[in-house]
Amino acid sequence: MTASPTTAVRRWLFSPLDTAPIAALRIACGLLVVGWTVSLLPDVSAFLSDDGLTRSAVHGTRGWWTVDLVWPWAAVGLLLVAAVALLVGWHTRVAAVLVWLLLIAVQRRDVYMLNSGDLLLRELAFYLALMPAGEVWSLDARRRGGSSPRAPWGLRLLQVQVSLLYLFSVVAKLHGDTWQVGSAVGRAVQLADLQRFLVPQSVATSVTASALLTYGTLVVEGALVFGLWLPRFRWWVMAAGVSIHLGIEATLLIGWFSLTVLSCYLAFVPPETLRTAVRELG
Repeated sequence: MTASPTTAVRRWLFSPLDTAPIAALRIACGLLVVGWTVSLLPDVSAFLSDDGLTRSAVHGTRGWWTVDLVWPWAAVGLLLVAAVALLVGWHTRVAAVLVWLLLIAVQRRDVYMLNSGDLLLRELAFYLALMPAGEVWSLDARRRGGSSPRAPWGLRLLQVQVSLLYLFSVVAKLHGDTWQVGSAVGRAVQLADLQRFLVPQSVATSVTASALLTYGTLVVEGALVFGLWLPRFRWWVMAAGVSIHLGIEATLLIGWFSLTVLSCYLAFVPPETLRTAVRELG
């Protein structure tokens, strides 16, 4: 007998599964937040203190709200400690909640220093706070003496979020003139203030190269919307997505966006694949 749609959705959300993908996401998020926080340390006084270069938007302006950090160094230090606790899985749920709240506090202190990568990292921390992220490869699991399958509804929410991210990215790009005519990538790599490594002028100014990269990006992002869910195509679209994001990371200064997106791919990796990889590395 075929299960009803309601029953199928309930099983998809709540039938206990191996939490290895969630643990991998926890480790990746912990590493990212540690890196993000360490990269902020040289600029704590400049961006977060009352005597710094900028102040956040006034309360109520465009719906923004801000957090006044009385001791910015203490907030950043606590964030670093919480990120390490999340990384190693020590009091994992509390650590994940603290990371999420502290990222909000630090980022909302000065909204002008943010980009999409900062916001995506915060969202990843939020989803991890909803997941049983300490069941595997953690100090919590070692203290308990084992782990057990858990309901994956938090993981499912993140998976849906990743698909929606690519869906809305494609929709937004299709409304942009430069994406329609195939010049978007060529223009981006010529922005001097965003360049990480200089793209050869012959490539940056090539109409053909720009068109291939621009339309290729649209095709890959469109394929990622559904392909990550399909085992037959998952590794192919994931490899294409990794190539695009590593290319962006190598050429443009866009903060932590690409690394955070690639970390989210772990939500789609089968548990047995992750366990095999850990055994091979061990």
